[in-house]
Amino acid sequence: MITVQNLRPQQELQTFAIAEAESLQIRTDLMLKLQGYIQQQGWTSEQAARILRQTLPRMQNLMNGEISRFSVEQLIQLLALVGLHVHVSIVD
Repeated sequence: MITVQNLRPQQELQTFAIAEAESLQIRTDLMLKLQGYIQQQGWTSEQAARILRQTLPRMQNLMNGEISRFSVEQLIQLLALVGLHVHVSIVD
């Protein structure tokens, strides 16, 4: 028999999964924008690392799309360092 108590953990898991998917999408969008900007500028990884105040391995993580190594906040800070600003909109 299914009860409300049995459904609650599943609903919480679904809500968590949705939130994680949204976070991943936001990080992906931010990372792609930053990668595109770096490529558009024609910067080498070394130049980008110096401008963004990152180590070369960290910059290589960024350029290789290792998204799990970056938070939304970190990506926003990096975008700001090159003069790109993030605007957030929340939709119902």
